Amino acid sequence: MRGTLAEQEQATIYQYQLKKKIFVREELYRSYLCAILILAAFLILMYRLEGVKAFGIGILCSQFVHFFIIRLTLIRVDEPDYRRWGWRVLGIWIGYIPVAYIELGLFRRVHRHLFWLGLCAISVIYPWANEATMISLVMCHIWFLAPRLVTIRWLRKSKRDGVLKITANEVSYYHR
Repeated sequence: MRGTLAEQEQATIYQYQLKKKIFVREELYRSYLCAILILAAFLILMYRLEGVKAFGIGILCSQFVHFFIIRLTLIRVDEPDYRRWGWRVLGIWIGYIPVAYIELGLFRRVHRHLFWLGLCAISVIYPWANEATMISLVMCHIWFLAPRLVTIRWLRKSKRDGVLKITANEVSYYHR
């Protein structure tokens, strides 16, 4: 009985309480999709076939760069758990995103690195890329990151050790 009681006292029990819930309204979802449609229309009208190719390159390359930078950033974490990240298309959450609970501090750090290193990676290919490709790469990079950066902005005063849960219609922030 005594050994069991001692084990129970040393057990760690995590209890998280919902502190903030950010809903993704239908208007936001529609305007988010309109933004990429406007970019695609601009590229097609201005650059014709070259614009279509540039748009495809922008979407694919920005996703590859995001995946690569996120994986490199997670390596810097003591015990990276790659199972918590995955390829998803959940409303406005498109790409390699957290699929399970993730600490807010880690989410901020990963996306800060992703934003700046993504722009640096795009700028490296500037001498070899044409104008349409550069516009497409930068705009797709920003478009994919926009919901994540807005979420970070909304949670800027929240404590870093809380956790986030991202679903198609909402982002929930929990803290102990």
